[in-house]
Amino acid sequence: MPTSYPWTTAKKCRRKNYVASLEVSTHPLKMDNMRITPSLNKTLMESLQNWSMPFEELDPLLRFEKMNVAEESLPLDICEDEKENYLKVWNCKKTSILNKYTTGEKLTIISSFLPGGEKTLIRQVSNLNEKVKHRLEQLDDFDEASVRKTMGLSQQEFVTKVHMLDEEIKKAWDSEQRVNAFKIAIQCSKLLSDISVMQFYPSKFILLSDVLNNFGSLVFDRLKNKSFGNKNIKFQDIDPSTVLEIAKETCQNWLFKMASIRELLPRVYMEIALLQCNVFISREEMKPTINRLTNMIRGMGNPLVAIYIRVYLCNISSKLFGKESEPYYKDNLSEFINEYQQIFHPTMLKKYGAQLLTADQYLNLYVPAVDWLLFGTLNWNHDQLNLLEELLKKCNEIENSELLLCCIISAFDSSSVIQKSSAILDIIRKNADGMVMMHQALSSLGEHLCHAESYRQVSAEVLSQTWWKLASGMKNTANFLQVLEPWIQFACIQLSSQHINVILRGTIRYLIKSGQPPDNYSMQIQNVVKRILKHIPDVEELFLMDAFMPLVELVQTSAARTSMARTVLTVFFERNKSERIDDPIVIASLMRLCRIVHDSINAVSVEDESKWSGELIVRCIQAARHEDLDTQLNFYVECRAAFLKLDAVLVALVHAVNTLSTRGAASRGRWLQRACAAYCYITVPSLQCALSRATLYLLSGQVALLNNCIGQAEANFKALVGVIPNIPQYVQEDGQKKPTHDRVAGLISNFLSTLLVLPDNVDSNSKAYILSGFIKTLERVEWRKIDTLYYTTLLRVLDLLCEMTQEQYAYHIDSVISNDELYGAEEEFVKCLENYATNVCQELLVVLKALSDAKETKKQYSLSLELFWRIIKRGDLQQSSMSGLASNLWMLSQKLQDSNAKYAKSILTVLQGGDPAGRQLLEKLKVQ
Repeated sequence: MPTSYPWTTAKKCRRKNYVASLEVSTHPLKMDNMRITPSLNKTLMESLQNWSMPFEELDPLLRFEKMNVAEESLPLDICEDEKENYLKVWNCKKTSILNKYTTGEKLTIISSFLPGGEKTLIRQVSNLNEKVKHRLEQLDDFDEASVRKTMGLSQQEFVTKVHMLDEEIKKAWDSEQRVNAFKIAIQCSKLLSDISVMQFYPSKFILLSDVLNNFGSLVFDRLKNKSFGNKNIKFQDIDPSTVLEIAKETCQNWLFKMASIRELLPRVYMEIALLQCNVFISREEMKPTINRLTNMIRGMGNPLVAIYIRVYLCNISSKLFGKESEPYYKDNLSEFINEYQQIFHPTMLKKYGAQLLTADQYLNLYVPAVDWLLFGTLNWNHDQLNLLEELLKKCNEIENSELLLCCIISAFDSSSVIQKSSAILDIIRKNADGMVMMHQALSSLGEHLCHAESYRQVSAEVLSQTWWKLASGMKNTANFLQVLEPWIQFACIQLSSQHINVILRGTIRYLIKSGQPPDNYSMQIQNVVKRILKHIPDVEELFLMDAFMPLVELVQTSAARTSMARTVLTVFFERNKSERIDDPIVIASLMRLCRIVHDSINAVSVEDESKWSGELIVRCIQAARHEDLDTQLNFYVECRAAFLKLDAVLVALVHAVNTLSTRGAASRGRWLQRACAAYCYITVPSLQCALSRATLYLLSGQVALLNNCIGQAEANFKALVGVIPNIPQYVQEDGQKKPTHDRVAGLISNFLSTLLVLPDNVDSNSKAYILSGFIKTLERVEWRKIDTLYYTTLLRVLDLLCEMTQEQYAYHIDSVISNDELYGAEEEFVKCLENYATNVCQELLVVLKALSDAKETKKQYSLSLELFWRIIKRGDLQQSSMSGLASNLWMLSQKLQDSNAKYAKSILTVLQGGDPAGRQLLEKLKVQ
């Protein structure tokens, strides 16, 4: 090949372009039809959610929060089929109890069977008499000095010890030391008499009752095996008349052992644990036994111990009899109400006072037990409204009824509570002076009222006034905010915005007068604000209240202010379905919150935090609208000054200003478009990412060109050319390094297509000023010559140069005089462009040589055909240099690839139907 091939562009009129085509079987843009058959029982969205569920991992910190909320609400909202499954519901309730009732105090455990304790001597016995004598000796040894007290245990250590006792029972049972297993169970039951750490007692009951359940199951299974062998028979199917005598004798033996326990508490617990074993003797005696045990519990002097043993009795009863056990729940609840005043006995008050427990903390220890008894009672009595009236009447009759009242409100369904809401509020109001659980009662009542579909306006106002008088008199700020949260939701649903604003003003006054920093209650205040935002009918109206923003900004610490601002913005944009916000007060309030979020970003902020903050601010910017375009542009100027730290916000601002420029094209003079172009030109350099800067320079230049702001468009394009060498090969996105070559290739193609309609600067002596600068810039770009991006860009430049030599360009922009009209295809202009084309063509030949040296055969073949196609399509084949170069490129492609390749074949087809010069070249190629 010659070292240089002067490029000459064909001078032709606009004609039909012959484009190489490939035969395909389907249209490349045709969408594949997918037939989805929806389930008869599920909607399409539900099916899609099920498909995506395995890929959506819940935040582990939120998983426990949602689990606890679900568990606590289980007894309130449970379907009819699950009401009989008490075991399942109780297991869910156990988890919430263990999570709630914890302690940091030191605990004590008394046992002789923990590792390091009593060592039992195993001796062989020869006859039955000696065996019975040995067992009696073991029982007598229970009272000897082998029992050890382990003190100073942490909560986790106590739990570990209890699990160890459970394992010791199983080991003793498996090693035929059943009396030892019995003794361990007795010692576990005696631990339930210890209330030295009351705060932990509900959790201790759960742990130890599980041990007793396991022991009872071991005894029951042994008796079942003695009578029925390995048959899989259930409790309901056991007929005492078919039980073998040896099983009955063994059962009586266990019952006698249980009856020989001297202390009342372990004897009752063990009798309840072994209650199911009575079925081997007489099934008819079991229910009277439950009634007898219900009465026996009256002898328990400690009301806290007594109510939890009632819970254990009801649990065992429901396990054995299912729905038939519900009357026992009602009986035990009645027994508890009859003995209710024991809770407030001076002895109990002295004990919890010595443990530094407050009155409400002490009363809350009874709540899980009372809730469980009410749960079974409600299932037994289906006329809930009458039952509620009956219980409320008892609350009026007895003193200090707040514990019972709180449990009643939380246990009953919302419809019944709503009907009796006025009566409940009256009870609370009458006893408000001495109530320590008033906040729980009011809060629970408010939660029920939030479920009211519609409430009479007058009644809603009366209820709201009553609860506010009660709540505003509370001395504890945390309790006040706990009550405020559901009741403000009720006000949002049922009352007007004026009422809501009055409540918010009162809230601010209360928090200020309390004398405590609002930052101590930032999470509760945030929950209140979230409730308001989620349930007020018109969320924009909230910002028009004079008390809302002062409440939001009441917290002062940076972290609390930021969290509050993010919460408000997030919920607001979830609720606000309108794409535009035109109220200046709302816009100003949102901007205030956005500034708080933006100012919290610093050098140590994680990427996700910055991304989340940027999304919130961008949504605010996109939604804000001012009728006056000048005011809108000034708003964007203020946003740029306020949000310089976040690139995502600056990018959104540039897009917004470009949109504003197109909006003002028809209604305003040229000055608005120039001001917008200047805004973009000044804003883009603030971005850190070079690729983003290049993209926005191109977009801003195109918008300026569309508005006939030639100088501003040229400035943006010139800046773009200067940025291209700084674009990195990889950018960090979503924690991954992603290549930029594909995006840069698209960017350059878009840029070159825009340069076709950009007129030259008349003040410049250089022809095609921006394009010539771009060509020179390619020499400084750190791209390898064999990179696809490099030689593809050269081919695009060659296409542009050839098109710019034509007398009429393929496309124009209205009101923009392009170079075809400006120069009229004058010889000097065309000659300059052909010189550029010659240099580009020469550089492509150098690339071909570099590809050959690098053994890149496929790339070399593709580039040779691409350049060959441009010569025959755009070059003047009458010139020997052009036809000679085309021939050489064709021969090079044939050496590298079979001539039957699709691309080469399609090019030959075009030559056959092309102009005479093309056909001459084809003949020449055939000869060669």
